[in-house]
Amino acid sequence: MVWFLKPRRSTPRVPVLRSLRLRKQDGVFRAEKLDDWRHHWREPYHLMLAIPWPGFVGLIAASYLALNLAFALLYLLDPGGIGGVPGGGPAGFAEAFFFSVQTLGSIGYGVLHPASLWVNLVVTLEALGGLIFIAVTTGLAFARFSRSRARILFSEVATIEPWNGVPTLTFRIANVRRNGILDGRMRLYLALEELSSEGFRLRRLVPLTLLREQSIHFQLMWTLMHTIDDQSPLQGHTAESLAARHGELLVAFQGVDETLQSPVHARWTYRPGDLRLNARFADIVVDDEDSRVLDFSRFNETVPCSDCGDQAATSSGSR
Repeated sequence: MVWFLKPRRSTPRVPVLRSLRLRKQDGVFRAEKLDDWRHHWREPYHLMLAIPWPGFVGLIAASYLALNLAFALLYLLDPGGIGGVPGGGPAGFAEAFFFSVQTLGSIGYGVLHPASLWVNLVVTLEALGGLIFIAVTTGLAFARFSRSRARILFSEVATIEPWNGVPTLTFRIANVRRNGILDGRMRLYLALEELSSEGFRLRRLVPLTLLREQSIHFQLMWTLMHTIDDQSPLQGHTAESLAARHGELLVAFQGVDETLQSPVHARWTYRPGDLRLNARFADIVVDDEDSRVLDFSRFNETVPCSDCGDQAATSSGSR
């Protein structure tokens, strides 16, 4: 006799993504609310971590209320099984509900108590459910509190200005939280749409080399530079050519939070319309007699570059 066994599924079933709409914004196609927490409804754990705090507290409260309502209905199947009811009569809905609250929270005021086998069985089940509910809720709250988030401020625009006589793409970031971030690393990519000779469309990421990609201790501000020379993928591009190929600059930051000793991440995107040709960032450093002040109110301001000439325009053409 030959037995035909159905092979065990090695991976869990994954929902099929049937369609995803992309809309053009400033010449670049973007997914509509791809990182919205509402898209995690199929995965409860990710939903509880991604939902805002008011929604998280609301879901916990709704679950707590629904759990007590369910057990209150079970207790009402034997109204006389709850002892200590004022007046000595059978328990009503209010007594059953508050008895469930006391049981679920292991409060036990000593007034209401189980007085029948059915109620004792339900109490046993609710005590087990209460342990699981509190454990899951505590774990979710701890996971949300323990997540470290980098509060990295990216400049809203990037400039193309000469640096040592060479056109240079420049943008800057700031650590808003002001605590130290150890081993900060930056990565910069140029995303372009390509079309092969066979007619296949491909989104390609080309790495761009930064003059300094690592910071041992990032605490205040960091200016990032990419030299647009003969080896740069930006060489020869214009604003029109980048827009025609849906080009954009992708920036990724990662480091280790010095206080929490946990990794932090941040990312930003610069589109062709965010690039400023023949301009440089305004100086935010103000010197006093005995101190130096960083004026972050001018963090995104740019000023015309009087000594840029036409070299940046002929080398990069980005705008």
